[in-house]
Amino acid sequence: MPAKNVCSIRHWRTSPGPVGFGLLAFALVTAPCLAANPANPSDPAPRATSTATETATSDLPDAPSATLAGESSSLHDGTSGNWYGGQITGTNTQPVALARVKFISAGQSVRKQRPKDKILLGLRESVTPYAMAGWLLSAGWSQLLDLSPNYGVNSEAFGQRLGAAAALNSSKEVFSDSVLATAFHQDPRYYQLGPDHKFFNRALYAVTRPVIGRTDSGKTIPNYAFILGTGAAVSLAQTYYPERNMGVTPVMRGWGTSLAGTAGGYLVSEFADDFINWLHIRKHE
Repeated sequence: MPAKNVCSIRHWRTSPGPVGFGLLAFALVTAPCLAANPANPSDPAPRATSTATETATSDLPDAPSATLAGESSSLHDGTSGNWYGGQITGTNTQPVALARVKFISAGQSVRKQRPKDKILLGLRESVTPYAMAGWLLSAGWSQLLDLSPNYGVNSEAFGQRLGAAAALNSSKEVFSDSVLATAFHQDPRYYQLGPDHKFFNRALYAVTRPVIGRTDSGKTIPNYAFILGTGAAVSLAQTYYPERNMGVTPVMRGWGTSLAGTAGGYLVSEFADDFINWLHIRKHE
């Protein structure tokens, strides 16, 4: 999580107030859902495989295509692997991932998400132990350096900062994964490239996922759901931040900081297994 995951801004004296901004942001992100077509629960199970994803730009690494497994379909026998730029990488020996799980290991089969899966994913990700650790890190760093939101430096201020960090990050997950990913028909999951790829490609892939997303069919697109969801969460924070942290400039700064923090989180997720394996090898040497 970002060290400084919140933004602050001068109060707009001529505006309706911070509550008005928060309500307006919520209305903007939820309105598209009214026009979204709900998934039919009687639709047949998805096919066993999907095509390789298209790249957003020629100089960025491709996102791996998901291997889909229907509710009643058999899983892979381990002879086929994950796809990256049209090339098979690794073997698929892991159990199929649940549709409400955010992080997908390299080569792991997945189930196609339905709207309710995305809603559950967003709610689940807002309260995971990983998310809670991020709240503590963000609040602790802000308390240590007396950064935004400026509640002070005493124990009560730390509690307020912790609550603000929890509210900001939880609303970001719900807006992005539950609401907007459903409205824009996006797949909000993170697909790990894995150790079969070069370090630089993996790092570049991880840090660009906050702004480069994918549709439910696997097509690479700008990550509208996460970009707008993050902006909505930062705007909503105006309803509970101190008055000195209200305004346009801090909102924009916090928006960018939050995107950068998520990029750092994806970087950790991409290489965490490698680090754990390295520690395991070192332990037995």
